[in-house]
Amino acid sequence: MASLRKPRALPRGGTIGIAAPASAVDLVQLAAGEKRWREAGFQVVRRDDLVARDRYLAGDDARRAAELRELWADPRVDAIVCARGGYGCHRIMDRLDPKAARAAAKPLVGYSDITTLLLWQRRCAGLVGVHGPMLERGGEIGDDEFGALVEVLTGTERLPLVREGVDGAGAVVEGPLAGGSLTLIAA
Repeated sequence: MASLRKPRALPRGGTIGIAAPASAVDLVQLAAGEKRWREAGFQVVRRDDLVARDRYLAGDDARRAAELRELWADPRVDAIVCARGGYGCHRIMDRLDPKAARAAAKPLVGYSDITTLLLWQRRCAGLVGVHGPMLERGGEIGDDEFGALVEVLTGTERLPLVREGVDGAGAVVEGPLAGGSLTLIAA
């Protein structure tokens, strides 16, 4: 594994690339999520076939893997936010290039099945990911939650996400931290 590092910061007014590497995407939720990012002053780009369907997936494995590779390679894209989780990320792992992901150093945001990508990115590309809200929640993301995500992505967060030092019982805690969906971490 490459040494672990944080991805680059998303510039204010930067471009969010939307990915659908797992389950099929709901157009209404997608539109609401894209609108939220635009209203916050960011550009949004996505492939026209992001809403493709292959049974319960957002298109076939080749489409979903190609989308991530293209977002990493696209110099206009500053961060990648997943449209939704669900199922299917493990099916595309062997089609992804950790060197390309590390070279791009773009923040990757998601939860649920996206945990698979976040853990792959950590282990294979040496990049920290963001376990955070996706577009599947559309306009339902609270202002505080969305604001915190923007702060993390732009590197302007006011408080550390994890405080070093002492736990609630007074013991000193130290060590690496990796998280995500507990079901996927255990699997």
